[in-house]
Amino acid sequence: MSFDRELLSNALPAYDIGAELGQGGMGVVVSGQHRQLDRRVAIKQLPVVFAAEPGVRRRFTAEARVLASLDHPHVVPVYDFVEREDVCLLVMELLPGGTLRSRVAAAGGFTAPHAVAVSLACLSGLSAAHRRGVLHRDVKPENLLFAASGVLKVAAFGIAKVLGGPGTVVTRRGDVIGTPAYIAPEQVRGGELSPATDIYAVATMLYELLAGVLPFPDEAEDMALLFKHAYEKPIPLRDVAPDVPEPVAAVVMRGLATEPADRFATAEAFGVALAEAGTQAWGPGWLSAAQVPIMDAGPIIGAAGPPSGTRPQAAPTIAPATSAVITAEREYPQSYAHTPGIGGAAATSQTPASETPTSETPASETGASIPAAPPSFRRGLIIAAVVAAILIAIAAIFLLPKLFTVYHSNGLGPWRTSQATLSAAVSPAPHT
Repeated sequence: MSFDRELLSNALPAYDIGAELGQGGMGVVVSGQHRQLDRRVAIKQLPVVFAAEPGVRRRFTAEARVLASLDHPHVVPVYDFVEREDVCLLVMELLPGGTLRSRVAAAGGFTAPHAVAVSLACLSGLSAAHRRGVLHRDVKPENLLFAASGVLKVAAFGIAKVLGGPGTVVTRRGDVIGTPAYIAPEQVRGGELSPATDIYAVATMLYELLAGVLPFPDEAEDMALLFKHAYEKPIPLRDVAPDVPEPVAAVVMRGLATEPADRFATAEAFGVALAEAGTQAWGPGWLSAAQVPIMDAGPIIGAAGPPSGTRPQAAPTIAPATSAVITAEREYPQSYAHTPGIGGAAATSQTPASETPTSETPASETGASIPAAPPSFRRGLIIAAVVAAILIAIAAIFLLPKLFTVYHSNGLGPWRTSQATLSAAVSPAPHT
């Protein structure tokens, strides 16, 4: 599908239309720049054949409104959308860092802590969307993108409900039910969807990052793979990746439970459990050492514990990812055919990045600390101050009235003088 520059310019008169960034089954993506704001953007155009269908346009408009309301650092922001008879456009943040799939391929695999940290960033974004009543329905490595700063952002929110991409299963009615490799059992069965549906997809993705293979062997036919997701149990993670720590593997397998009720109730609960498992496996400070930016995820970051050798902080700052040299891709995102094994042996052989302290060094470590007074001494000072205040108040109550009387009885006070003057002024003159 090629894009019509004149058509886009007419639909978006405030933007300069740039070059094509990528295309796939979900349409073409081109770069753009808002002239007044000087903001670079990515413009996604849905295929013209779908834009011509009123039903698809209505769903597109409804979903775009919800997407534009999502405001979270791990969700791709939608700046604008256009819906009319000849075109459907989404204007989004430009993310030049490529997809998770391309980053893993470029890095030769992720370490286990890095893979878990990336999943935590994804869960932070999903949690914010779930609180707004928005499900993703199609979480996969191709839909996780990176900004130039290294921040991971979840893309294609709600778009899967409107239109499926390559490898996405669509019913005869045109309803998208997900990608076979990451699809939840209830999606296959046509059951009720919930946050647990997205949790299953994240757990599948993390399994693949840690093991290099998917929980179910690849099948030539999509229907065979769908059947396995719907009715069979996945292969235990440690059976194919014995080096994965037991606490981490246990949390991943719970996220892959066949029944939604057996998984975690929320994306945040899944993230907290993963963070705690990481601390058990790699010790406090593992999340800082992974060097993956994670924002607006207080409970998840708190569950990972403070960096070793530093004082706990209310909102620790995670340093940007620098553990792997990645070539930024000028795509947004180009659809990728599924290739099994985006993690694997290469991931387990890498050495975790060295920990970068993100908090101030305690004074006791610098040799410039000042000894604090003993608690008992401080309590004694407080009690003495309170007793002194009480005694002063009692003395004031009993002594001040007496002093006041003596002062005025000797004609020393201005009040007595003024009273005498006033009495003389108002007394009637004697009759003569």
